[in-house]
Amino acid sequence: MTTPRTAPRLAGALVALLAAPLAALAGAEDAEPTRDQLAAEGRDLSPEEWQALVGGRTVWYRISGEVWGREGYRGAPGQVTFQFPDGECLEASWTYSEPWFCFDFGEALGGGPPHCFRHLRHGDRLWALSRTGEPQSIDRIDATPLTCGVDPTS
Repeated sequence: MTTPRTAPRLAGALVALLAAPLAALAGAEDAEPTRDQLAAEGRDLSPEEWQALVGGRTVWYRISGEVWGREGYRGAPGQVTFQFPDGECLEASWTYSEPWFCFDFGEALGGGPPHCFRHLRHGDRLWALSRTGEPQSIDRIDATPLTCGVDPTS
């Protein structure tokens, strides 16, 4: 039997019991998928889907929650400008060979091989997954223009 003295404790216990599963669900939603999960469960975007998402826009990337860079898709198809967090920009061309989008920066990065990524949808989020390295979450795609050059400090 609930009395005026035990009712608050019972209500508190019920709230705690109901909140625990909700907190677990919220944490699971916020947890980033592992590299293996993305590779196995992610759905690869086609070049047409990718171009429809990014054409004339800027893509914002994060690695482990930190800004990694931005890509501007404002030039000719197959061209991109990558901007590092410090403001430095590099021009690249990109090609597609299923499932890889490969970005060639030429001599800007020492003339090495292209940097290749899968563009994936996992749940309601987009990701870039390279052959090696950490997954890059696509934070947003918007109309913000790139302003290349090291940011001034005061």
